[in-house]
Amino acid sequence: MSTIKQPGVSAAAEPADPAQNPPLPGTTVGGAVGTFYADFTLWNQDHTRSRTLNGLVDTGASYTLVPASILEELGIAKFETRTFTLADGSRRELALGWAEMELEGRPGFVYVVFGDAGGKILLGATALEAYGLAADAKNRRLIPGELTL
Repeated sequence: MSTIKQPGVSAAAEPADPAQNPPLPGTTVGGAVGTFYADFTLWNQDHTRSRTLNGLVDTGASYTLVPASILEELGIAKFETRTFTLADGSRRELALGWAEMELEGRPGFVYVVFGDAGGKILLGATALEAYGLAADAKNRRLIPGELTL
């Protein structure tokens, strides 16, 4: 297993104590928006290959973005192409896949977007929602989010 780290501030490794910090609604909570990074691991379908990555927590991004070369190395299959609006306002068609992810010590499945080689790694809002997490922007960490129906 290999690790890719991106520059920036790492997310706190310790989850928030629910007794001291009750869950908060939404995918972004806290004071002024700050950026931070969080570690997560992706696996191929038969669990024979994995990569631990460090991605920018980006609640403005719907999906998790990973360079296509990493997803292809893991054997993650592309199942469709969708049009995405990027942060600069431009639009691009990018492939979408389905991957197993471990985030904050919990396994699950998320959509992943096949990004540019050597490009950014983003941890998007749907992944946070799938894991019941929120981005505490003020304290630059992931915390339990309020789950609603």
